[in-house]
Amino acid sequence: MSNSTLLAEESAPTPDGPPGSPPARPDHRAPRFGSPLAWAVLWLTATAGAVLIAVAFSMAATDSADTAHYAVFWAGMLLFFCPAAVVLTARQVAPRVRIGWLLGYGLFSYVPKLLRNPGQPLFHDEIAHWRQATDLAANGQLFAQNHLIGIVARFPGLHIVTASISDATGLTVWQSALVVMVVAHVLALFGAFLLGEALFGSLRAGALVALVYSLNSSFIYFDTEYAYESLAMPFFLWCLACLAKAHRAKERPERLRWTVGAVLAGCGAVPTHHLTTVLMTALLALLTVVAMVAALRGTAPREKAVTIGTVALLVGGAGVLWLVLAAPATFAYLSPYMGGGAKQLLHMFSGGKGTRSLFKASTEPFYERYTAFTVPLLSFALAAWALWRRRRQPGGLFGGDPLMLGLSLFGLLYFPSLPFIMVEFGAEGARRTWGFTWIGLGVLLTPVLVLALDRLGELRGRRWRAGALVAVLVAGDALMGNVAAGLDEDYRFPGTPVFGSDTRSVTAEAVGTAAWFKAHLGAKLHVVSDRYTGLVLVREADAEPAQPAKGFPTYDLYFNSTPPTPFLVRELDSSNYTYLVIDKRTATQLPEIGVYFEPDEPFAFGGTSPIGVQNLDRYNYLPWTTKVYESDAYAIYRFDFKAIHATVPGEAR
Repeated sequence: MSNSTLLAEESAPTPDGPPGSPPARPDHRAPRFGSPLAWAVLWLTATAGAVLIAVAFSMAATDSADTAHYAVFWAGMLLFFCPAAVVLTARQVAPRVRIGWLLGYGLFSYVPKLLRNPGQPLFHDEIAHWRQATDLAANGQLFAQNHLIGIVARFPGLHIVTASISDATGLTVWQSALVVMVVAHVLALFGAFLLGEALFGSLRAGALVALVYSLNSSFIYFDTEYAYESLAMPFFLWCLACLAKAHRAKERPERLRWTVGAVLAGCGAVPTHHLTTVLMTALLALLTVVAMVAALRGTAPREKAVTIGTVALLVGGAGVLWLVLAAPATFAYLSPYMGGGAKQLLHMFSGGKGTRSLFKASTEPFYERYTAFTVPLLSFALAAWALWRRRRQPGGLFGGDPLMLGLSLFGLLYFPSLPFIMVEFGAEGARRTWGFTWIGLGVLLTPVLVLALDRLGELRGRRWRAGALVAVLVAGDALMGNVAAGLDEDYRFPGTPVFGSDTRSVTAEAVGTAAWFKAHLGAKLHVVSDRYTGLVLVREADAEPAQPAKGFPTYDLYFNSTPPTPFLVRELDSSNYTYLVIDKRTATQLPEIGVYFEPDEPFAFGGTSPIGVQNLDRYNYLPWTTKVYESDAYAIYRFDFKAIHATVPGEAR
């Protein structure tokens, strides 16, 4: 489908038509959605949907073993999503109506995460970023060490924005964080909308691109948590949107203004998030290559290739400089997810072990699992149709607008990422890329989706009702399936405490232990603990837990029954680690997410038995640990480094 067929004079009460064609006769049966009743539907469905989601969360909190809360949750989500999808993709809709419903959809799609933890940070990354922003607001020091995710300190964009809002408004850091996240979420959706509008010249097509993008597995939960990717995504999308506007600009001043906007938006992502910077730089490089090839073939003006190349050079250059000068540890941080996933995938194909069982021990109902498996198939079928239609157009498969072609190629990367879901190290990395590649899928699929919707609009009677039902079911299937494939139930719903869960390990006893720690021992103390206890200590006691790694294996204090190595003792002593906090359940229970500390630990993902009671009970009688606190599940010990040096082989002095 050519761009001209997507151009719309949407302010007029007539159906879309190609430019220069005579005005079509008004179709009085076509929906306009601009009446007071239609606006009332927006607010009523949004309110009722939010109430149902809140009811689902209440049900999950009291009886998480039952799956009824899933049905109530999806009833609430689809109650607003279905009419929103109809209005956003309808042909004859006034611009203000379409934009109003898009704004409503952006706000409503943040409701699940807002209701999940409105009062304080809960997710692992949220606590790390909240602590970083809180410390920045308190002392104004950039790049301060983060004791949960070390790399966070090197990307302060989110924390600067949050601390600035808190300082300017008097809101708490967490309240400011929620403001930032809601605004960023809505801006990301409108960035996708503006990109589609610029590429296809139609608000309807822009809404379709935004709608497809919003179906990615990160949009509802992952990219709504208080973390750096959530703020970097609108920068990424607005960089592309401004670039598309510059690409379409006919006058040089207009092109220059949009080019500057693209550079500023792209550079905004650089000090905010590492993966966004890497993928954005790679995408801009791809777009530059495609545009240069088109210019050399004479199918695109040279100035358009120059515009894309300029943005790629400036934004990519800023990204490289930041990664090299300010955040050189980035690639070491990302490599386990990239290289580790590739190695495990090759090992799997060669007949080795290390594969994951999808939805293993999952409590998700059958319909969520079904939709999660159908989304890739549905996406592949639509992508194949879109590519087939491109092949039939003048210029062939690789002809046409270079920006649309480059984004479409980027979107196709979604499919080779799917096998990585089958291996532990590759699964998280693959899911993280979907939030980016689905914007490319949106660009690729929009022409065929417009064609399908237009053909649906030509039907009448039962055929129209059947076609409309199929369209709504397909959209709902994509939304449900991608959410199900994104995060586990523990992240999505409240429920009974679960050991070894980032979100459900917080118990009243854990909070009480952390409160005692801060009141009797103090804040800003270096401690050794497991991953989940450390989260509570950071949030409630302002403690600074160790970050275990192969070069600093504090997990040996748990896993090994032998005394710590002289190297570990020296590291603990020189870094002023004074307390060991033990969750006694680590001796008898396996962690829900497969790790006690971090993905590089010896136990990670493959362990079949807990640490062992004897490994932890020994601290009750060893001469270099003194118990200072104990509850049913927790014990706190003070290190005595003089006794350690006297009893650890090779450490006498």
